[in-house]
Amino acid sequence: MKTIQIEGLEKNISKIVLADIQYIQENLNDVLRNSEKTIIENLIEETRFLIQQAQDNSRTKTYYDKYLVFDKINKLWFDLHKHYKDSIKMIDLIETINHLTNYSIAYSQLFISLSLINENRTDKYKQDLERIVSGFLLLSETIDIFIESFSISELEQINYGAENAICISSRNAIEYFEEDLELSHLVTNLRAYSSLILLRVERYMANTDSKQENNYNIDFQLREMANDSEIQLEIKSINEEFLMTEMDGLT
Repeated sequence: MKTIQIEGLEKNISKIVLADIQYIQENLNDVLRNSEKTIIENLIEETRFLIQQAQDNSRTKTYYDKYLVFDKINKLWFDLHKHYKDSIKMIDLIETINHLTNYSIAYSQLFISLSLINENRTDKYKQDLERIVSGFLLLSETIDIFIESFSISELEQINYGAENAICISSRNAIEYFEEDLELSHLVTNLRAYSSLILLRVERYMANTDSKQENNYNIDFQLREMANDSEIQLEIKSINEEFLMTEMDGLT
């Protein structure tokens, strides 16, 4: 069974988390008491240390190692969120924590799903397939809920892995009936979860392309209007009318 390998995931999420904690450190000190500042500054330092761990491939060699790091970050900031969630004056802090934890959860879920798909193989086909299928289930849920958290490059790699899973798990009628029932269900589930991933990613990518195309068309139309001599004359005439109106108002 082939795998889904995605390199550099920790770089993207680390950049986002560091930006969020930098915002907290720079912009929210004025609404915190000294004791609160100390708690949050300690939490920020611990988060920076954990991010360094995630980026150090000699210490976090596996997807599971990276999952543990971001799962710990999630728990740290969730505890702070509970403490301030009902405080009106801390709304900026809560919003930033929400942003941070949404991304951190998304990537921790991605790391654990990739761990289930790729790591700790036993060379026992059925047992390994059960683990892989559970990974694809979690991956499909993660993509469905947190798809906007991932870069286009990451989604393209995930999409390719799902396509590959469908291709290598295809069966004909003879193979289907020769498999035992439990194994057949596992293969069917693998194909189903992979199909869900493909559907979600392809739909998201199509919507993204459509938005980019619409933005391009609007920009193009504005440039065309700016270069149209008749439109330029009309704008000049309107400006002159406004100028006369303003002058009348001054007299």
